[in-house]
Amino acid sequence: MHAQGAAAQVAEQKTTVADPTAVIAAQPKIDCSVTWSESWTKCSPGGKQTRRYTVDVYPTRTGKQCPAPQTQSCTYAGPQTIMIDGKAGTWGAKDCAQRRAPAAERKMLGYPGETHETFVMSGMCQYDAIKVTVGDVLVFKKSQASDDVFAVPSQWHYAECNFTDGGNALPADASSTASEFRYTIRAQDTNTRLYLASSRESACSAGQRVLVSVDDFKQGTLAEVVHLINTKTYNTEKGAVELIERIWCFEDHCPMPAMGFYEGNAEWSKERCKADAFSLLGFVYRKRPVPQIQRAEMYYKKALALVPTHCEATEYMGELYIQIGDFATASTTFTRLESLEASEKTAACTNSLGLLQAAWNKEGWCPPPVNSKTACMGSASASSPRAVMMSVSSLFLVTFSGLLVNVF
Repeated sequence: MHAQGAAAQVAEQKTTVADPTAVIAAQPKIDCSVTWSESWTKCSPGGKQTRRYTVDVYPTRTGKQCPAPQTQSCTYAGPQTIMIDGKAGTWGAKDCAQRRAPAAERKMLGYPGETHETFVMSGMCQYDAIKVTVGDVLVFKKSQASDDVFAVPSQWHYAECNFTDGGNALPADASSTASEFRYTIRAQDTNTRLYLASSRESACSAGQRVLVSVDDFKQGTLAEVVHLINTKTYNTEKGAVELIERIWCFEDHCPMPAMGFYEGNAEWSKERCKADAFSLLGFVYRKRPVPQIQRAEMYYKKALALVPTHCEATEYMGELYIQIGDFATASTTFTRLESLEASEKTAACTNSLGLLQAAWNKEGWCPPPVNSKTACMGSASASSPRAVMMSVSSLFLVTFSGLLVNVF
């Protein structure tokens, strides 16, 4: 996975207002404080295992950052065959009333290096979670011939039994039979979590699902996604798929995966985390080599439903309408962003409006109030203040949550 130090999470952070002191003044030095887990991951074929921690106190930018996971040597016992329920391996519906765990508070954490989560999904019927390493074999004895094993992309999809938005059928080993599905944990599964369920109608909600943690699963963070965008991961289909998975990986644990990025500001994290995730999902679906425009628009709308003043999602959506040649909707979107920029008075909104102005100019259109499919002339030309702001740099900047990220 794309591991990063905690310092990288705030290295490029900017405030979301024109006057930086209005939001983040010089913060006192606060060091990271953690409590280490008593358990270690399963010993890997390389003879290593790790343990993580929970964060008790988030550090400020000038404080001591949170440590990396601890690693120790261990004796690898060889690959194991794991029956999915620990006994007969029957892959079918469960007695939910008897298997349901007691309700517990869900605790979610955000820094690379810390435990990804410690929680019980109260009221959810499922198989017992499994910890594995590369080379282990999962065995699912089918209760019905139509049962499959489907890997959904996130915990949200897992909890909602949603098979329509990403994911894929788990590839079966050659040793699988009509009545028994076998899957060997592969090198590419290292440090991930597999959200597995049967896509047969009603099977998942009846408990036919299981969480499989492979080695040292690392929760996604907003800062990690920033890094992947900065490195243009979305420029290949494989990279775009990986980036989408990492966005989902922080989205379904919001707001805590944004805490490091916001320097422990719980209010900002709670307000913006999911909206940022949906906005970025829309961005990746629009910018990937094979764009998925309808899905991108859907995620922009989800972001704006959560945070109607999300200027970055509004700007992205404006570019989408330019991309597909929808002049009328592009015009109304531009006008909406102008109104947001005037009312919000934030640096993010000002930069977003500049970006959208530049996109109109690049298309050869002149935005409102001229609102023409021909290039701007005179005072409405590309030499306007907003366009000048964009032309001083050869970099196309994406802004979200006050962060400026180079993507070209």
